[in-house]
Amino acid sequence: MLVIENLRKNLSNFELYIEKLEVKNSDYFVFLGLSGSGKTTILEMIAGFIKPDSGKIMLNGVDITNKPINERKIVLCNGKYLFPHLTIQKNIEYGIKHLKKPEKKEKVDNISKLLNITHLLNRKPERLSSGEQQRVALAMALVMEPEIILLDEPLSSLDRLLHEKLMYDLKEVHKSSNVTFIHVTHDFSEAAVLSNKMAILRNGKIEHIGTLQNVLKHPQNEFVAKFVGIKNILYGNCIEKDGNYIIQLLGFEIPVKEANYGEITLGIFPKDIIVSKKSEKDSKIYAGKIKSIVPSGPFDSKAVIEFNNIELISEISNSDLLKNPLKKGDSVEFYIDSISMIG
Repeated sequence: MLVIENLRKNLSNFELYIEKLEVKNSDYFVFLGLSGSGKTTILEMIAGFIKPDSGKIMLNGVDITNKPINERKIVLCNGKYLFPHLTIQKNIEYGIKHLKKPEKKEKVDNISKLLNITHLLNRKPERLSSGEQQRVALAMALVMEPEIILLDEPLSSLDRLLHEKLMYDLKEVHKSSNVTFIHVTHDFSEAAVLSNKMAILRNGKIEHIGTLQNVLKHPQNEFVAKFVGIKNILYGNCIEKDGNYIIQLLGFEIPVKEANYGEITLGIFPKDIIVSKKSEKDSKIYAGKIKSIVPSGPFDSKAVIEFNNIELISEISNSDLLKNPLKKGDSVEFYIDSISMIG
């Protein structure tokens, strides 16, 4: 297990500080944040490229804070750093060149099959696509049998289709290898697909650590809520009414299964505000008016609904809009399918 305690690093524009962080063996852990949040700096301190000003980094009970890079059993994987003058086979062998030839060959063969790159072994890096280079970098890391593999924005330079394919390949390789992966990204969709736990950073501090479900349903604060895609943030008061939890908001109420009494901040994803000209859902129904509706991509549109002097953002599939067209000024009914408790 990787344990980070009171880790501090003063940077030019902010201070990075992690009070306590644990990454269990075989986790796929993702550091998530905007550019300049400190996520790559954390990775480089774990790898040993940057020395912290204070604090500890422990790996399986051993303090590695000041250990040399080559003694950490941690490998930073990056497709940009292949040896251009060597074949792919020689690149993969580089970290295990001390082994005897038969053992070396067996390891390269096994890892090449796992990553489906056997057909690339005699090529040079310049003849590989970005996705193939990332696979080779992963092979170079895995063949060394590290405790942890670090990935710094491994999918950022890929086109959409290749990005999606390599993302799922990473997930499968992680399952097969049983190695701890620590991955840095600004893309929440990557963290959602890959991680079993994530940390969301802002200005050098961790704002939230948790599973995907925990982050979506109980974001620590409004920054985290907005970061994961919650567009509707409302403030109200939770009371008990006839044995039920009720959140009272500006001029309307939302029944919930559970909540803490008193002042409350809640979030609603656009996809959870379900709109129609006439609702068929056996739920609490609200009535509003379409203020605007614009496409937000090839599959969905964003509708702004005026309701009780507030505006709510709903996501409506374009296929539903073809069946039931909506336009500015239309009266609609909607229900709220799910909410998130913030804080």
